[in-house]
Amino acid sequence: MQTKLCMIYKNVLIKRLDRKRQQLVEIERVINSEGVASSVDKRKYIELKAVVLELENCIDIADSMFKFDKEEDK
Repeated sequence: MQTKLCMIYKNVLIKRLDRKRQQLVEIERVINSEGVASSVDKRKYIELKAVVLELENCIDIADSMFKFDKEEDK
C-alpha cells in the first residue's frame, strides 16, 4: 500500500514538473525574443525556476521513500 502511495505521489510530481518546465521554456523564449525582458517576465522566470528545483527535490524524496519502503518489505 505504501509503495503504491509513493508511486502516485511521484507521478503527480512528475506531471507537475513537466508542466512547469514547459512554462519555463515558454518564458525563456519570450525573454530571449524581446531582447530586453520586463521585470514581470524576470520575476516569472525566477519563480518558475524555483518551483522546478523544488519539484525535482520532492521527486528525489519520493524516490528515497520508495526505495526505503521496498527495503523494509524484504
